[in-house]
Amino acid sequence: MTDTMPKYSSIMRRGLRRRCPQCGEGRIFNGYLSIYDECPVCQESLRGIRTDDAAPWATILLVGHLAAPIVPIAVKFDIATVPLTILMVGWVLFLALSILPVMKGVFVGLNWRFNIRDGKPDIEIPTSISAKT
Repeated sequence: MTDTMPKYSSIMRRGLRRRCPQCGEGRIFNGYLSIYDECPVCQESLRGIRTDDAAPWATILLVGHLAAPIVPIAVKFDIATVPLTILMVGWVLFLALSILPVMKGVFVGLNWRFNIRDGKPDIEIPTSISAKT
């Protein structure tokens, strides 16, 4: 990492745009969800940054809140079960597949900010704490 750390708001915006948390220019994905080892623009290392279950968790949370309002509308207008099921499945799949890479970008940025690589923060644990079991 460089000496100048971007603000949290900048890192979050860059993550939402799926861009490098350091420079904001380079793409962080070399596919749908695969992360580059380093930014193609500024060469900032992204190696070892994992989001594990954070991105799917946030995606499910958002999709659930965006899909739930359809149910009372369907009840009010008495929409048949088959068309409602087709509508809901299509809507939920579209939302989930659209939101997941965005959420992963946000969590990649946050993990980069806190220097969490391979699921472990890069911090020193005082011996008085680590000695306790």
